[in-house]
Amino acid sequence: MTVRALVVGSFVTGALALALSQEAGAAALYFEKTLVKTGSEKTCLRFAGDVARNQQFKNVHKGPLEVAGEKDGAYVAITCVGRPNQRAMAVVMSAADSFDVAKRVGHEAASQIKGIICFDTPC
Repeated sequence: MTVRALVVGSFVTGALALALSQEAGAAALYFEKTLVKTGSEKTCLRFAGDVARNQQFKNVHKGPLEVAGEKDGAYVAITCVGRPNQRAMAVVMSAADSFDVAKRVGHEAASQIKGIICFDTPC
C-alpha cells in the first residue's frame, strides 16, 4: 500500500467520522473524486473554497486539509491530493439523511471544482 493510499484512507476515515458526528442523523454518504486543472494541492484547496462560496455553503470551515460546509441538508467536505508531475485530485464527500440529497450536492460540488480554470501563475 502506498503512502498516498494511506493518507487518503486516513483522511476519508476522519472525514466520515467528522461528518457523521456533525449530523447524528446522517444515513447516507456519497464520495466522488475528480481531477482538477492544476498540479498544486494548495491551488486545488483554493478552488474548493471557490466552490463553497459560489454554491453558498453555510457554516464553512477552511483548514489546511479541507474545505467543508453545509448545503441543502448535506454536510460536504472537499479535500485535495497533490500528485508529483500530475494534476491534483479533489475528493468530495457528502453526508445527508437521504442518499439522493448527498449524491446531488456532492456531485454538484465535484462538477464545479473540475471545471475551474486558474488564470494566475503559478497554478
